[in-house]
Amino acid sequence: MIRRAGWRGAVAWAIPATAWLPRWRSYVRRDVLAALAVWAVLVPQSMAYATLAGVPPVYGLYAAVAGLVLYGLLGTSRVLNVGPSSGPAVMAAATVAPLAGGDGEAYVALSGALALVTGLILLAGGLARLGFVAEFLARPVLAGYFIGLALTIIVGQVPALLGIPSGSGTFFEKLSDIALDAVDVSWPTAVVGLCSLVLILVLQRFVQRAPGSLIAVIFGVLATRVLDLEQHGVALIGALPTSLPEFGLPDIPLSDYERLLYGGAAVALLAYAESIAAARQFALGQGYEVDANRELIAQGGANIGAGLVQGFPVDASVSRTTVATRMGQLSQLAGLLNAGLVVVAIFLLGDVFADLPKATLASIVIAAVLPLLRTGALRRLWRLDVVDFALAALCLVGVLFAGVLGGIVIAVIASLVALVYRTFTPHVAVLGRLRGGKEGDEDFGFRDISRHPDGETYSGLVIFRFDQEIFFANAAMFRDHIRELAIDAEPPVRTVIVDSSAITYIDTTGLDMIGELQRELAGHGVELVLARIKGPVHDVLKRAESTGAIEPFRLFPTLRSAVADFLATGSDARP
Repeated sequence: MIRRAGWRGAVAWAIPATAWLPRWRSYVRRDVLAALAVWAVLVPQSMAYATLAGVPPVYGLYAAVAGLVLYGLLGTSRVLNVGPSSGPAVMAAATVAPLAGGDGEAYVALSGALALVTGLILLAGGLARLGFVAEFLARPVLAGYFIGLALTIIVGQVPALLGIPSGSGTFFEKLSDIALDAVDVSWPTAVVGLCSLVLILVLQRFVQRAPGSLIAVIFGVLATRVLDLEQHGVALIGALPTSLPEFGLPDIPLSDYERLLYGGAAVALLAYAESIAAARQFALGQGYEVDANRELIAQGGANIGAGLVQGFPVDASVSRTTVATRMGQLSQLAGLLNAGLVVVAIFLLGDVFADLPKATLASIVIAAVLPLLRTGALRRLWRLDVVDFALAALCLVGVLFAGVLGGIVIAVIASLVALVYRTFTPHVAVLGRLRGGKEGDEDFGFRDISRHPDGETYSGLVIFRFDQEIFFANAAMFRDHIRELAIDAEPPVRTVIVDSSAITYIDTTGLDMIGELQRELAGHGVELVLARIKGPVHDVLKRAESTGAIEPFRLFPTLRSAVADFLATGSDARP
């Protein structure tokens, strides 16, 4: 019995879908409706994102099937729709294009291999319980990244929308090519593309439940057949295979997998950051939690599946998940049903999609990424925190100048720099006692005198608070602040009390710095004492004292007791 329970537990951990599959009858009605609604958005988007990734449109459908099935079985979100998305698609193109050398078959194989590499990185991260890594991409940095990404995608799709040659290079290089080629616009193509875009945007604005992308596809196909658009120079996507792909490893040399590692790591980081943020957002709205490490494994499985069917990297789609939520999706049964509907589309609608104008696919991509142009987020950051605004702006400019892969590197570095900057420059305060403070208060009514200038201070005493850990990046700052307050001060300072309530850790560099400061202050007749010290910090100090790294400190449980000890030696308070 114990063994059976153990096996059941292992299966439940490996395949979270076993928790809801036995109750599928209670979900099926609403999940079928959600699957149909999402299918109407998913099919045209998947083909459009495939062109964004640089592969034939049908490979977007293959990737969608793999993503939906694998995430549906492995994911912990009840509603997240995983499949082709703009970010991974454009990053895939940026990674694969330089390696393929213009060889179409090699391009497809490399795209599948990139999905496989991305999936293995995500899977390894999940098994190593690295779910926290998404936090290294700060939200302000992501805000700038996605605006830059959206602008890059839109500029990349304008040539297909207008029927002019496609450019290459960075955002500004493509923009320059568009300006030079504007005189060669194919007006029939431009009319089809712009009308499709306007149709999608109008439906999104006024008929939100309508599948604007699918309706645009239908009108594009009808226009092709009625007006014979191909004879007027409008490019079509052409015949699509009406069969499932071969299942297996992409046929490329092992050395190519090594060359894909950098791009795969970048795609994995972005895909996971997008997906976990979306999963948490929708889970919060429905009152349940998602497991960050399990989500890494699920996203890894979805990408491995996409690689084995010769697709390209996938992640969560916020727009499709929103559609599913509005339709009342209750479980990932909807995702599995959706995958089945996509397979039906592959077999039955290939000939229909053959008459779809490429300009219509471009309009679908542009409409899908327009919501990423959230300039309001930048204005909000400007009002709230100039440093966060600067990080967002840096990342945005980085994407435009360095491309999407360079942009994600800048995003990670910028996030880490922001972390180091804030820990290097923590808040510090000189404290004074508020008049009327209650004697029983643990901190004796002490507050920052820069905010409470009427706070009472004491001749010969400085009460200093440092609101951060003390470690190699800020230890010198801690020392310099106290030096400035205590040495050569008028009137002379006899004691510095450090309010240690916010200090949760001291590393060896911090210990060395404190020991040096302690001796330096003692040489000037100033005693350094600590109050309200945390248990773990107390343990570190005791170990340092036992090894002779520092001299024993006098420790006080509260500021009240530390000040009382100082006053007992005979010093007058002054306002």
